[in-house]
Amino acid sequence: MDDAQKIGQHFVCGFPGTSLDESFKEAVHTYKIANIILFARNIESKGQVRQLCQDIQELVQKECGTPALICIDQEGGMVTRLSSDCTNVPGAMALSATGEVNSVFEAGALTGRELRALGINCDLAPCLDVNSNKNNPVIGVRSYGDSEKTVSSFGCAMVEALQSEGVMSVAKHFPGHGDTHLDSHLDLPWVAGDLQALEEHLYPFRLATFAGVQGIMSSHILFPALEKEKVPATMSRSILTDLLKKEMGFKGLVFSDCMEMQAIANYYGTASGSLASLQAGVDLVCISHHVELAIQAIALVKEALATGRLDKSEFTASTDKIIKAKVMLSLEKNVPFSEVGSKEHKATAQKLREKSLTLVRGNILPLGTNPYFVGPRCFLATNVSNERNVPLFASSMAELLGGDYFVCSDNPDSTEIDKIKATGKDATSIIIGTYNAHLRPGQIDLVHAFVKGKIPVTCIALRNPYDLALVGEGVTAIAAYEYTQDCFEALSRLLRKEIEATGSLPVQL
Repeated sequence: MDDAQKIGQHFVCGFPGTSLDESFKEAVHTYKIANIILFARNIESKGQVRQLCQDIQELVQKECGTPALICIDQEGGMVTRLSSDCTNVPGAMALSATGEVNSVFEAGALTGRELRALGINCDLAPCLDVNSNKNNPVIGVRSYGDSEKTVSSFGCAMVEALQSEGVMSVAKHFPGHGDTHLDSHLDLPWVAGDLQALEEHLYPFRLATFAGVQGIMSSHILFPALEKEKVPATMSRSILTDLLKKEMGFKGLVFSDCMEMQAIANYYGTASGSLASLQAGVDLVCISHHVELAIQAIALVKEALATGRLDKSEFTASTDKIIKAKVMLSLEKNVPFSEVGSKEHKATAQKLREKSLTLVRGNILPLGTNPYFVGPRCFLATNVSNERNVPLFASSMAELLGGDYFVCSDNPDSTEIDKIKATGKDATSIIIGTYNAHLRPGQIDLVHAFVKGKIPVTCIALRNPYDLALVGEGVTAIAAYEYTQDCFEALSRLLRKEIEATGSLPVQL
């Protein structure tokens, strides 16, 4: 294997369409890019994505001489990439709300089997971030909770389940993204805690390492207590080599988070940051959207190997580790394609979703003859969320349960609130869905405006449950953890009192 082939093994790249275009094929041919990441933009149906994965493997085998890692962010809940004819399970916090570790294992095994059947062999999940910051803009429901023990037990179950079905699990975002106030997709966060405080966030990764997780993804966050230079974890040798590999004993593959995120692109540059990450101890660099940036990075890596700025023996050992992992995955059992989106899988996922619904305060109220459903659209809370349009909560619930609806803005003002109240003056019940209202207080003002009336009010948190801490007494408060059509159907059964809300909050409000 020549240097070009070795370098290509270290890059994970994405492309824009639902099939491989000629420019991307040419990049693989010329630069030997040997790994791919898929997003919702690449997936329109299960049959299409299975064919796409076959095409990817054929291309990479031909041009690079090894199998491809085909990666995806299939966390569940609000971060899912698969189409609706596949099975999308609930997210981390929802599964944790069931109170049963077996729920996570069941969801992970189901996900692993479907990914394997589709030809996807690497899941960039689970999040092992301890969501200790309630105002964290990017993690929230992607975490199993705000306790390191909860995150560890549920997270390790997901790791074990995915890997039991022949899919590499990549735990993220080391050394922890749970205490940030900024989204690293948009800016460069920092965590100022001392070593003792940071241990809470390291703990789940220590346990996952002990449990045999095959991959760990770095975070684009500054940790002054762990790295004296002003570089994020992704570019820190102290964090990735000295702490993760040497002190914690991690022997698997280290992935970078996407190097096009603004935490890297704006402060260090995608190509330069990619080289720095490899120098720090990253094995696989993710450049998820623009392959031309990967080509720039590859040129820098080639030069660094030639000049000795990138240790050649260390780089070769990393290459060997990647190839061994690929061979291991290629030997795993096949799963029948008929299992993808099967009735059994869909029923299991919906059962878990129903078990997650959490009655935080009050009682399930009668809807009456004319319920009124109000809520915002599913706006882009973070750039890691899906790109697809999601059915609207208000109209979907009205369709499922009858009554009227109003789709409000993300952060309604007093004029809009008055209009919403006037439209719903004849309702027999008010059901308001919130979406990260703890960061958009107009939604909370809307709930409080209805509380002053005589119509019974229910508030449903459709993402982070922290919204419900801001809702006053006299309101039935329900945590649903996700804004999806499957969740709306589960909620409709709850509001009809066909099922009970048996979930419990995995976080303190």
